[in-house]
Amino acid sequence: MAEAFLQLLLDNLSSLIKEEIGLILGVDDEMKKLCSTLTTIQAVLEDAEDKQIKSKPIRNWLQKLTAIAYEVDDILDECNTHVSKLNHSHSKLSRYSLKKLLYRHNIARRMKQVNEKVEAVAAERAKFHLREMPIDRPREVAIASRETASLLNEPDKIYGREEDKDKIVKTLLNDVKNRHEMSVLPVIGVGGLGKTTLARLVFNDPQVEEHFDLRIWVCVSDNFEMKTLAKAMIESATGRGKAWDLQHLDAIERRLWELLSKKRYLIVMDDVWNDHQDKWFVLRDVLSCGSAGSSVVVTTRQKKVADIMTTLPCHCLEGLSDEHCWALLQQRAFGPNEEVSPQLETIGKQIVKKCAGVPLAATTLGGIVRFKRKEEEWIYVRDNDIWKLSPEESLIVPALRLSYHHLPLELRQCFAYFAAFPKDHYIEKEELVLLWMAHGHISSKGTLQVEDVGNQICNELLLRSLLQTNVDNKSEIGMHDLVHDLAESIMENKVPGVQSERNLTSASTIREVNLLQKTSLFPKTFQKDMSITSISELRSLRVLKAKAIEDLPPSIGNHKHLRSLNLSNSEIQTLPNSLCTLWNLQILNLDGCVRLVALPKKLTSLHNLQHLCLWGCESLCEMPSKMRELNGLKTLSMFVVGLKRDNQLEELECLNLSGRLHIRHLERVKDHMDAKKAKIAEKNNLSELKLSWERNGRSKSEEDLDEKVLEALEPHHNLEKLYIVGFSGRYLPDWMKNSCLGKVVLIYIWNCKNCKRFPNLGGLPCLKSLFLDDVGVEYIIDKEGGVGSGHPGKIQFVALINLVLIGLPNLKGLSKEQGIKEAFPNLERLWIERCSSLILPPLSSLQKLESLTCSSSTLGLLSEHEIPRELRVEVEESLTCFPIEMLAKFHKLRWLTIMGAKDICVTREGLQALKELTSLYLRNCRIRCLPEGMLRHLTALVMLNIWDCREIVELPEDIKQLHNLAGLELHFLPKMTRLPQAFQYLTRLELRDLPELESLPDHLPYLITLEVTDCPKIVTIPALPNLDELRVTGCPQLQRRCQRGRGEDWHKIAHVRRIYISPY
Repeated sequence: MAEAFLQLLLDNLSSLIKEEIGLILGVDDEMKKLCSTLTTIQAVLEDAEDKQIKSKPIRNWLQKLTAIAYEVDDILDECNTHVSKLNHSHSKLSRYSLKKLLYRHNIARRMKQVNEKVEAVAAERAKFHLREMPIDRPREVAIASRETASLLNEPDKIYGREEDKDKIVKTLLNDVKNRHEMSVLPVIGVGGLGKTTLARLVFNDPQVEEHFDLRIWVCVSDNFEMKTLAKAMIESATGRGKAWDLQHLDAIERRLWELLSKKRYLIVMDDVWNDHQDKWFVLRDVLSCGSAGSSVVVTTRQKKVADIMTTLPCHCLEGLSDEHCWALLQQRAFGPNEEVSPQLETIGKQIVKKCAGVPLAATTLGGIVRFKRKEEEWIYVRDNDIWKLSPEESLIVPALRLSYHHLPLELRQCFAYFAAFPKDHYIEKEELVLLWMAHGHISSKGTLQVEDVGNQICNELLLRSLLQTNVDNKSEIGMHDLVHDLAESIMENKVPGVQSERNLTSASTIREVNLLQKTSLFPKTFQKDMSITSISELRSLRVLKAKAIEDLPPSIGNHKHLRSLNLSNSEIQTLPNSLCTLWNLQILNLDGCVRLVALPKKLTSLHNLQHLCLWGCESLCEMPSKMRELNGLKTLSMFVVGLKRDNQLEELECLNLSGRLHIRHLERVKDHMDAKKAKIAEKNNLSELKLSWERNGRSKSEEDLDEKVLEALEPHHNLEKLYIVGFSGRYLPDWMKNSCLGKVVLIYIWNCKNCKRFPNLGGLPCLKSLFLDDVGVEYIIDKEGGVGSGHPGKIQFVALINLVLIGLPNLKGLSKEQGIKEAFPNLERLWIERCSSLILPPLSSLQKLESLTCSSSTLGLLSEHEIPRELRVEVEESLTCFPIEMLAKFHKLRWLTIMGAKDICVTREGLQALKELTSLYLRNCRIRCLPEGMLRHLTALVMLNIWDCREIVELPEDIKQLHNLAGLELHFLPKMTRLPQAFQYLTRLELRDLPELESLPDHLPYLITLEVTDCPKIVTIPALPNLDELRVTGCPQLQRRCQRGRGEDWHKIAHVRRIYISPY
């Protein structure tokens, strides 16, 4: 670590000397003296890095060296900044002002002081008898030219785990398939042994996929909080990203319970460390609602964890054989068709004997010798002293430590930086590269931009098995926890941590602070108390994240070394003018600052700014003048068209932007030639483009101008996402055809009421999502020019997965031609709302359709086998009674939501056809009661949820005949007075805001969870022998009777393990 940082420091120092920065400031001799001394230290650093593992004095010396190196780095940074400012100064005489002379005197004094410190450290090296290495010796370098993308995506072959996999699969499929209680099978083994890999083999086994109704994967690590785990399980089960709409624990538990109830599920809980029995019992009770054969597989390093959770014999994972370890090393070290010489094979098999059967060690060693073909290089690895360390001397797998020592210097700091993140943390690759840049770990190289260098380093670390991609999101990068231990050991004491606010200001080498965010730089208990003002004296900061603030103090201007400032999703409204004095600032992230109204007027004085992130800053009124002066900008995610000449679209002309760009207030453009000057078509690195007009009621001439402006804003063909909002023209431009949007995966068009016809979108080969909201189009596929102009014999919308049609009053059909047999072959989700003129053709060709939302009138036009498993029906105001027989032909329906019905009409034949329905939701319906006989025929029903049906008075008695009904939820029913007196099989009952309900059912023998909220007339609770959780809120009489130890009903609930009673 010290060697890598010192090399960067010397490179920087040499550059300053070459550019005569020292001469300008009068410290040239001091700079050359410093360079000479650091070079003598550098000569012994490789030997010191090797020996410091065993030698604490050497380790302390390296830590002292690193601290002084940081001080040198700050001084050199200040020198470079000062001269850079002078070069941008318009007045040459300003160089000789009194202020500048004082600065020269101050910098000379500091340079002399730091030289003395460096000389003292250099003198200390003699007592360690360190071996000098030639400075110009050949070193391993990162292979920058090698194409790595395909290698990273190719799955490696797994060796030696087939027998383990078969044994676990047999247990899950045969041994426990008839068990009614949930089975838990722990897999135990040391770190790096392949527990996660084995669990994935089991999870993805075809037999397992077929056997279980639902499979869930969740990485637990050391966070065993119920709320976090349950949300992760929901996200894994639904495959729909973050469970952003679920905030409260009860709602999260209820949703998870719905997903698991009466299903045979498999849950893999990977990397569990929790040894608190109570926490596991809480989660176990929520999971205990599946059908027979439901199982949980747990991977852990700790026997105690397994003992707490297990219901089955543990599967203890053994190390791999030497043969399998050699196969793993060979797979990583050589190309797929490359011959291995007998000499290298002999040495390689000797090397893998040192792996102790750990697959991670074998793979990492393969990364070390990758593309090395000389015998002496392999012998050096085999005979390295690091293998001789005792377990007490090295808690890190020696193979991993050796892999670090074999890293090129430019990769070492990038690797060690990951210690700043918690274990099991994943970060977007793009963000990681920017953070490396902010810390100075990477820089441009020749013709390569700094981002390209960062991507190459990231790929190299992936190839060496020191980083790994997220299985669920390939753009996210993380680290195996054993490798993370290595990174932490390298970073230990290199940058002082903050233990309390008392020593915050004295920690002069702190480079990164993350306020109110979990980060390894600060203890979690301390983070909660930190404030933006408490870091005002941390003058060495390079990176600052402060996402939970409302105001940024003027003292931010003190952080002259700051490279990255992240205020994303904060409540900030304005930024102080002192921000514009941060000469070195490269990244300013304001994404999601919805209250931000203005940027500082002098923002364009930040000549080093490269990334200005403003996505989602919808309150921003205008841009600073002359944005073109920020000619180094690579990211400008929002540009607000102004009324003055110097903040019009032509300000974008010279900016080579990448990523996302939202251009707002296009109605302010007075001439389409101004839009042409933006040269959007030449910005080949843009991936998302959003174009919005923000004024309705445009005149005919203004509508024509909108069309010309949009035509002039043609993007480059590399674009992936396109948003058009508030456009008042009649026709969208011809560039929205295949040739220009060939890589587009998403198109979103909103509030474009005048648009009647679109160019051909149906032929776009990559389009996966199409959203049309408040648009005047008549057909989705129209050979005369609709959203997708038809082409005989060509499949339309071949890649489309999501189609959302909202508020399209003129929409007559999906296709102007009869049928859609040659369209939408991969459509999974179709949402139709407020499309009053739409006539749907048969949907039987939509073989992959999973979810449909539509009106009841649209529903009536669908034929048999056209409804997917999940259906939401919005009943029109004009329909006095929703006939349930409309659903009779939809036999595969599982989830049904009916919204807005005034009444529900049923027939026996219609209900009997819904025999597979498991979940029924009634929302905002004005029915007084459910029709007699409606429920008894829904024999597979597991969940019934009635929400905001304000006229309903009672439930029918035939609900008692639903033997599979496990969950009943009644919310916001102001007129409901009574419930049936017996629910033989119910396990969960939730009652919320039922002010007239006077009593609970008497007979609930299997009830596990009861929640009663704002039901003030309920007085007493019945005997509930199996109740495990009771929640009572806003029920004063019930609360009084359930008082612990003295309430009249306490004896009925004394056995309940979890009781939550609150007055509100």
